[in-house]
Amino acid sequence: MKIMLRKEADVVDTKGEHLLMDAFECDEVILNDPSLLRRILVEAALDAEMEVLHCYFHQFTPQGITGILVLATSHLSIHTWPEENYASLDFYTCGDKEIIEIGYALLKQLASKKAVVYSISRGIQHAETPTKNRQHAESTRLLNGGDDSDHVSLQQILSGQHDILFHQKNSIQDIQLIKASDIRMYLDEQLQFSSLDEHAYHEALVHPIFAASLSPRRILILGGGDGLALREVLKYKEVKEIDLVEIDADVVNAAMNVEELKKLNQRSFEDSRVTVHIQDAVDYLSLNSACYDIIIIDFPDPTNKNISALYTKEFYALLQRSLSRSGLVVCQSNSPRDTPIVFWSINKTMKASQFYTLSYHTIIPSFGDWGFHIGSKTPLSAPVLSTDVSSTTLPSDFTKLMRFSPHSLSKKQFAVVNSAEHLVLHKIFKKEGLYL
Repeated sequence: MKIMLRKEADVVDTKGEHLLMDAFECDEVILNDPSLLRRILVEAALDAEMEVLHCYFHQFTPQGITGILVLATSHLSIHTWPEENYASLDFYTCGDKEIIEIGYALLKQLASKKAVVYSISRGIQHAETPTKNRQHAESTRLLNGGDDSDHVSLQQILSGQHDILFHQKNSIQDIQLIKASDIRMYLDEQLQFSSLDEHAYHEALVHPIFAASLSPRRILILGGGDGLALREVLKYKEVKEIDLVEIDADVVNAAMNVEELKKLNQRSFEDSRVTVHIQDAVDYLSLNSACYDIIIIDFPDPTNKNISALYTKEFYALLQRSLSRSGLVVCQSNSPRDTPIVFWSINKTMKASQFYTLSYHTIIPSFGDWGFHIGSKTPLSAPVLSTDVSSTTLPSDFTKLMRFSPHSLSKKQFAVVNSAEHLVLHKIFKKEGLYL
């Protein structure tokens, strides 16, 4: 589900919060079921601790529903177009409870794969309200995904009330850690995480590979300088040693010293099992003589030649050298829905480097449908993958994450091997529309 969050300028004494949600690519069956929609909306209102005064749902012929809940000094409404897989929602509350996460839960229950969310504070404007960081932003709808959307969302956040927690532009990248309605990190204006849903990404990155591992004692993390994947790894008591390789010292500096980010990563860098290496991943692997049980690759998307080179068969060959015989590697691999050729090309490239692969995906609201590949030196049987370590976003049976849509699978035939001599992954990425 691709969600762009728009936060209106906070220039008022808040009398309520107003969410306007455009939900795209929803399940048409859900959108045409009035009893189900009624239950979903009532549960959302109760979660917001609102009193439901009246409900009315009308079903049109041949399809489509309008429904409204009259709440105590508030309301929640929905209008659906099943034939277009689209719904519009309007959620207003004057209560003190934050409703943005309830809004995200609503979208998930509609099976929305892409959405636009407008968050507006309602109230009485005061003339003496300071104007610093409170400029009014244009109410433009954001419909396109990818880096352009990341850029626009960043500009909208910066035009409203916000705090700059960390900002450092170095020879590698421009790092911005911003607190608004959530905490976000942008690298070169590309969104890396939102505190609202980063657990969905990092739990999916870490826990399935641990479930498949026979003996996860020695761990290597490539990238992940924010410490969030590291937080998940440290939940496993059997882990004895973790090497984290991050090229940008400033990212690690922020993760170790900015209180808000330290709270998110649960002070993961303070664990005695962790050793940080400020080094290029290729250089580290080229010189490394140790063998790891698990290698976690948390690199940015292949938007340019330099990053594309980290998704080549030559790079994966370096990983082979650093894995124990039963060792496993996991690589974040973009979206099997929005960039399916990129996704399956990474899989094909890993196989060209003598890896056996296991592919899976999950929904991350800030990014949409997001995919991963596990690589192993020997064939992985098809176990019912699960772990005793608790997570907030994953199903108890991880094999549910391994089912792909016919649309995604149909693109598998166009996958190519990305190599140093045939460096094409960044070009495919651009063609699939995420970096225009």
